[in-house]
Amino acid sequence: MITVIITFMQKLTAQRQAILDLINASNRHWDADEVARALVDTGASIGIATVYRGLSALESQGLIDSIQLADKKRYERADKAHHDHMVCTGCGHIEEFSHDTIEALQEAAAEKKGFKLTGHQLVMFGFCRKCRQELDT
Repeated sequence: MITVIITFMQKLTAQRQAILDLINASNRHWDADEVARALVDTGASIGIATVYRGLSALESQGLIDSIQLADKKRYERADKAHHDHMVCTGCGHIEEFSHDTIEALQEAAAEKKGFKLTGHQLVMFGFCRKCRQELDT
């Protein structure tokens, strides 16, 4: 374990540290393009391929989490409590939520099938309040 951490820390380049710092400083769900733009806007010299490699490395080490949406992967801080996501198909807004009954139902469904859960992601799609109001008018 110590060898893995030391090996990774040797690969924690300035660019990867900048990506990690950006994501950890917010509650956003970032895609790779947004990360690249935000870093370039701060004066960093970083290409999109470096951002993709950095995000993958940081995720593989458990330093950031991701959710796969239809169009692209989104990244967020790894230090949050477990939560699920609602994604607005109108504007792309992502809302986090947690619901004890939903968690219990997922665990019961897995148990009924003899499945040992090690984790899960629930992503629901629909329209946020703002987009619903626009649709109703």
